[in-house]
Amino acid sequence: MTASSIIEYIDRYDGDVRHRLLTVYELIRSAVPDEAVESISWRMPTFKLGTEPLFFFTGTKRHIGFYPTSDAIAHFSTELAAYGTTEHAIQLRHDATLPTELMREIIAWRLQQLPSDRVLVSRLGAPHRSAAG
Repeated sequence: MTASSIIEYIDRYDGDVRHRLLTVYELIRSAVPDEAVESISWRMPTFKLGTEPLFFFTGTKRHIGFYPTSDAIAHFSTELAAYGTTEHAIQLRHDATLPTELMREIIAWRLQQLPSDRVLVSRLGAPHRSAAG
């Protein structure tokens, strides 16, 4: 059965994986604007602003999959050289420290890329643009 909320999704995991998923959730939630919607899409925790997908993430046996868009992965390719990546995902292995500072930078960069004339204030007070114009 598919989880109906991000917290329900995270609660299906135990121990360190649950803690790591919760950390990723909190990093994203603290940065996105209040208008961002949390959901489960493609069986993954998802944050959207209007119809614009912002971030997806997922837990696997060996890593956390973090999906900040292919543009973000390309932009941070040098910083991500030590991590497994695909065109759309960053693989954050469970046997390595979660790179929270790098993730904050990626999240902030991604939010700055949103196409819109409207500027919103995130939960951290940093201005960024909304996809809902």
